[in-house]
Amino acid sequence: MANIMSMSSFDRHGDSSNECVAEKAKLKLQRPAMYKVVMLNDDYTPMDFVIEVLARFFGCDQAKAVSIMRVVHTQGRAVCGIYSRDVAQTKTAQVINYARQQQYPLLCRVEQT
Repeated sequence: MANIMSMSSFDRHGDSSNECVAEKAKLKLQRPAMYKVVMLNDDYTPMDFVIEVLARFFGCDQAKAVSIMRVVHTQGRAVCGIYSRDVAQTKTAQVINYARQQQYPLLCRVEQT
């Protein structure tokens, strides 16, 4: 209650307008943190299915999808794309759900860049 009263008396004197302007000037817009969607290799998901997923959910053309699939296969993981947190989480969930519907254990995860 004391804080509310002190703010009220502060506002009545007209001093708050200078404070607000000064605080607003200090605020700077920053780009949101970006997140990688990383696809993980497994021994059961067919390469053709991985290529399909890369095309369907990440907009890769055939050559790019094959390239990413090969990196997943040989190195155990590959970045499929970089997005804002919400988009990265949504794409990860879509891939995992679609893979489960097709009865594959394909996994993706989100990592901050």
